[in-house]
Amino acid sequence: MDKKNIANLSPEERLLETHVIEIDGMTCDSCVNIINDALQAVDGVKEVRVDRPNRRVHVTYDSSKTNIPALHDVLLDHGYRPTIFAEPAR
Repeated sequence: MDKKNIANLSPEERLLETHVIEIDGMTCDSCVNIINDALQAVDGVKEVRVDRPNRRVHVTYDSSKTNIPALHDVLLDHGYRPTIFAEPAR
């Protein structure tokens, strides 16, 4: 995102981050629903897009309310092995 676009964002939008998480163990539509519901239940999560064929989840969240370690722990608690990509998605 370039500086011009950042300047046009509201304070709330500036706190949003999107990360891609690879999910080991996601094998079926039931897994997709479990992962989606678990992440959506986290305070601050704004959007979850689950890509089952590529075993990835794109999650957008308010960084003032939650963070990557919390999202990682939620996925672990539901029996999945997440790998968070180092760089936020853009």
